[in-house]
Amino acid sequence: MKINILRFALITLAVLMIGPLYAQDQSTISGVVKDERTGEAISGAFVYLKGTHIGVAAGENGNYTFSKVPGGKWMLVCSRLNYIKVEKEIVVAEKTDYTYNFNLTPDDLTFSEVVITATRNEELITSIPVATDVLTSADIEETNAKNLGEALQNVGDSFIKNYGGVGSLETVSLRGSTDAQVLILIDGQRLNNAQQGSVDLSSIPTNAIERIEVVKGGNAAMYGSDAIGGVINIITKSMARKNDLDISVNGLYGTYNTRIGDISVAQGIGNFDYYLSYNRTQTDGNYLYTDAAGNQVNFKNTDTKSDNVFFKAGYLFSDNSHLSIFHKYYHANNGSPGSTDFPNYTARDKYNNNHTSISYEGLSAGPFAFNFNAYYMNQEQHYINPEAWDGTEEDVYYTKALGFLAQAFTDLNQFGLLSYGYEFRQDRLNSGYYVNGQTQPFMGDHQRNVNSVYFQDDWKYDLTNIWILNLVPAVRLDNYPEASVGSQISPKIGINISHDENWRGSIRGNVGRVYRAPTYEDLYWPEDSFTKGNPNLKPEKGMTYDFGFIVQFKAFGSWSVESTYFANMLDDLIMWAPGAIKWMPTNIDKAKITGLESKVEWHIFDNLVNLHASYTNMSAKDNGSDPTTAGKYLIYRPTDQYNLGLNLKYGIGSFNVFYNFVGKRFHDTQNTIELSGYNLVNANIGVTPKLFGVTMSLRLEGNNLGNKEIQITQGTPIPGREIRFSIGFGGSVSGLN
Repeated sequence: MKINILRFALITLAVLMIGPLYAQDQSTISGVVKDERTGEAISGAFVYLKGTHIGVAAGENGNYTFSKVPGGKWMLVCSRLNYIKVEKEIVVAEKTDYTYNFNLTPDDLTFSEVVITATRNEELITSIPVATDVLTSADIEETNAKNLGEALQNVGDSFIKNYGGVGSLETVSLRGSTDAQVLILIDGQRLNNAQQGSVDLSSIPTNAIERIEVVKGGNAAMYGSDAIGGVINIITKSMARKNDLDISVNGLYGTYNTRIGDISVAQGIGNFDYYLSYNRTQTDGNYLYTDAAGNQVNFKNTDTKSDNVFFKAGYLFSDNSHLSIFHKYYHANNGSPGSTDFPNYTARDKYNNNHTSISYEGLSAGPFAFNFNAYYMNQEQHYINPEAWDGTEEDVYYTKALGFLAQAFTDLNQFGLLSYGYEFRQDRLNSGYYVNGQTQPFMGDHQRNVNSVYFQDDWKYDLTNIWILNLVPAVRLDNYPEASVGSQISPKIGINISHDENWRGSIRGNVGRVYRAPTYEDLYWPEDSFTKGNPNLKPEKGMTYDFGFIVQFKAFGSWSVESTYFANMLDDLIMWAPGAIKWMPTNIDKAKITGLESKVEWHIFDNLVNLHASYTNMSAKDNGSDPTTAGKYLIYRPTDQYNLGLNLKYGIGSFNVFYNFVGKRFHDTQNTIELSGYNLVNANIGVTPKLFGVTMSLRLEGNNLGNKEIQITQGTPIPGREIRFSIGFGGSVSGLN
């Protein structure tokens, strides 16, 4: 029955995707986009037919042209970040050329983030049902973040679990999730694998990141397993439609002999573009902490050395479809210090990862558009521990993932924009365990093939000229080879009523089913002195709900205010926790996570002063039948979080200060071991003078300025006060062909 359901969905999908081959004769639309106040051309403005993916971005001179426009009545839209969107109703006859020019007015609200992750369609952040945060490359520069974990530190409701200093494991929790319940994407491709589920944020440097979209709440209807707490999509840099040559060189030196350097070269040559970057991160670690006896001792074996190479290239065809490839390489040799209770002075973690992708997007035929993507990931991890009880032990993991995604978008006119697609993912794990060179029983070799189809309709209805009702129903079917998981159907519906004129905002809500399949480590981790897996685990499943609002307005500056209530009701929650003797995963019958997250941003004096503050209050409890844990807090779910930030900019100078408070957490399921709340203050000051066409960047940064001794997780202290100095050079040569 489950197989028949999947076959029916695939046949339906194929019929919908073949339909556009019989499209009618089409026309061409062209024109120029300019700034209404200055009369200057605006490059990068996106001109498209509303409700479709037919359109193009304007070039450097503001000109745009796109063809394959079917006849009929359309709404022609022109939008650009930090400008007010313009719409024109047009009537298109077959085989005709049209010219439409646009004069865009700058948007004084300064909150104009366009996101794609929430619905797979480009939308303003105020017009989607889902609460979303966007970090641009400029935001990342303000924090001086050098990896993804540092960049997400100040996103409201994100709890970063840091297991040490620079290069140490960093994971993220959203809305009380585990780290394996947050789906991490790079350019829309899943990084979470079937081996361990979570993603080490410290392994992703920021130098190649254009922006980060953090979509909060359950999203299994679009992305399948793991998207319970939210989805984080890393969107990488490119030089599409820019005939420039950009070169950037940056270096950092800091406490604990931390050295971080990166170099990038990017160029647009006509319709071809490429981006190439290299990052080296290295630190000695070896910082102080206070042991149980009250003595100051070194947390040793915390050094790291990693190399990241990223290459991306693309070509824009005459029909405005775009072919792109990227390759990401990561190599690291890190110390593995253990915990303060069981320190290890010689264990090493070594990584050698490759990720290759090819995408073809924007292929259109009438009211249909198509995107295709294929990728291959090969990840190697070697853990070597010369201090094991039985001698020298070595754990070896070879994880491979092969994926393919075909997406289509169909304009249903008054019935909305239908998005649908087919996704295939194969995860393979080959593992080995050796003691003194002798093979021992271990996790074994496993393979998981997952076939998926999804459908989503983005339907809008104009209630008045300025109020719009938006319904976004979606459903996804995932078919797993394991009988314990089987076929998972994940429906969801989002609704919002938005306003977009002299102020922007919306009232929004979502309800949907979510699930997470157990990982290989959950199921098959071999029993040792400290841990063991659980082959009897069931998949997590449940419902997520949220309801809230966002409003953006001008009143002595620009304001953005939003608040969301959320609730996750989960069955069979998989929880790794210390048991009577060992850490192991078990299913919690029921878990209830509720909370309220709020955020305020204020920009004043033409963005010379920017303030942002967020607060999350949360209750994450075991609602199961075990009398020893029922009603207790789930481990490592803070009850309160505050984030405050101040950004000052004047001329070539800037000053940024960030305050983070994380409330109490519990280390055990019986709530007998409590970790007290902590606060962190980070700040930096910088100047960016420009000399002879070269922009120089100088920045002095202080992290943990209060020199607090903090353990975010039990037994893994983070460094005390860190001082870093950064210097960078960047230049651009324009008009290259």
